[in-house]
Amino acid sequence: DRFIVRQFSPVATIGGGAVLDPLARRPMLRDTGRVGHLETLERAGREDILASLAERAILGLGYGEIVSRTAWMDEEIREAAGKLSALGRVKAVSRDPLVLVSERLFAEVRIRILEKVDKFQKENPLLPGILREDLRASLGKRVRAETFRAALEELVTQKQLDAPGELVKKAGSEISLQPDEVKAKDQIAAAFAGAGLAVPSVKEVLAKLAMETKRAERLLQILLREKNLVRVSPELIFHRRALDEMKEKLATYKKSKGERISVPSFKELTGITRKYAIPLLEYLDRERVTRRAGDERVIL
Repeated sequence: DRFIVRQFSPVATIGGGAVLDPLARRPMLRDTGRVGHLETLERAGREDILASLAERAILGLGYGEIVSRTAWMDEEIREAAGKLSALGRVKAVSRDPLVLVSERLFAEVRIRILEKVDKFQKENPLLPGILREDLRASLGKRVRAETFRAALEELVTQKQLDAPGELVKKAGSEISLQPDEVKAKDQIAAAFAGAGLAVPSVKEVLAKLAMETKRAERLLQILLREKNLVRVSPELIFHRRALDEMKEKLATYKKSKGERISVPSFKELTGITRKYAIPLLEYLDRERVTRRAGDERVIL
């Protein structure tokens, strides 16, 4: 839009011009690129204008903001964005709705993601990786979700990172245990394996290790992730072999005595008390090995 500047007394026209930036930021001395940006808006073509807008957009440039700043039609925006993407000057981190970030900003986000993952794994060698959402939050509010997702996807495609499920880790990285950790891990597994179905509490098992509790708990989490141990309830953990043997006993029971089993019969079959029997039966229900029918279970 064109404008004029006038004074009221005496009435006189001082000058005029055209609006270059309708959503201008407050001028600051350290903003050394402001003049060049305004000159681009005044004289350049659409591609250069869009590239300049993206370069100055700290959070990325959304479709609505492009429309507000330029008043271009949809096809004009898409055409300019496509040409800039092809030239590697901007990155479309979302297509619908369109979100653009400068290639410089996108490269910075990729570097920061790699640094965060590397730091986390050095500080937490017994964990398989950092949670995806924790990684995104660690980048701060100035990195929008679309930029994070696009940068992470590109790093995975480039085989710099792996992102299985909700975890993110360096590509090809594996947990490396110290000799004392290997020994403690084996001791934890042996304690649960030797107990059968009458398992001790986690606290009891970890207390017997010559290792600080925090490290021991991480070794326990490794065994759970590897499925050597199975958490049946918040308080009870069982060795996988003991659970498999229990399922085999149920299958044999079904063949010889029928598909229904009561709680007392289950306790007799497994040789355990009610403390263990009820959580194990609830676990078997969740696993669809049994189905509750009143006070009994139907073996499926």
